[in-house]
Amino acid sequence: MAKQTSFAHQKNVLENFSFQLQTFAEDLKSLFEKYGTNISSLYEEQGLMEEIYFDYKNGYIDDLYENINLVITKLQDEHVPFVEKEIDFISSRQ
Repeated sequence: MAKQTSFAHQKNVLENFSFQLQTFAEDLKSLFEKYGTNISSLYEEQGLMEEIYFDYKNGYIDDLYENINLVITKLQDEHVPFVEKEIDFISSRQ
């Protein structure tokens, strides 16, 4: 339950929320890119067998990539706009 309900406070909380959602989406993308780079390094630099690498990449990484992109897209296209809409609403009441 919110302890402070003033419009100014709620606007600040929502702005922080929006920032956190955007940062989380960016961090998630960056983390997965690093993961992909590390897996590629096992194959390209450390000699992981080609068959194992491509089986893993095709069987797991590609699917995981699609799912993570779906989460990132939902955050950016649905969650952030919802919070931004609430910020606009609160701002119009101040």
